[in-house]
Amino acid sequence: MKSRTIVCLAILTIMWGTGCDLIDDSPCGARETADMYYLGSQLVDTTTGDYHTYMDGNNRVFQWSQLIENVCAEEHIKADARVALLDETSTGIQARARLSWQFFFEKNIVMNKNGSDLKGNGEAGLKQAFDMDPGWFVQAVEVFFPTMGSYSADTAFLKMHVISVEMMTKYRRH
Repeated sequence: MKSRTIVCLAILTIMWGTGCDLIDDSPCGARETADMYYLGSQLVDTTTGDYHTYMDGNNRVFQWSQLIENVCAEEHIKADARVALLDETSTGIQARARLSWQFFFEKNIVMNKNGSDLKGNGEAGLKQAFDMDPGWFVQAVEVFFPTMGSYSADTAFLKMHVISVEMMTKYRRH
């Protein structure tokens, strides 16, 4: 009997330490993942509506963004962003990511160099803006560098040095 009690306590301890997701008492709906991923020639695909470019001083900025709707505002959204560079010697290229919602709120995500990648992560809460209503947010990644002199030269530079751009956001449905 004593050994059975010890086994039961051990199982409960393991379940408690690793199984907090066994009981989902969230007021929200299903877990979702929004994965915005662009590779190679997709980086400058103007047909998707997810791609924009503009000048910011002497920097050319390439931006990819995606609108996510019907989000539960009760739980934070979590984001991971990554820009894969050709190699570690790709210099002058910087990146930033952001989550924005209801036009006035924004969470900037710093992206730091890690080998041949630029990476960053963060989270944001939408409850202040949406309360109990369905929320929405825009996830965006921007790559920027000093201009090469023209849009076509900047695009060629981007394609030569950036392999892929990705932002993955985890959230729950309303």
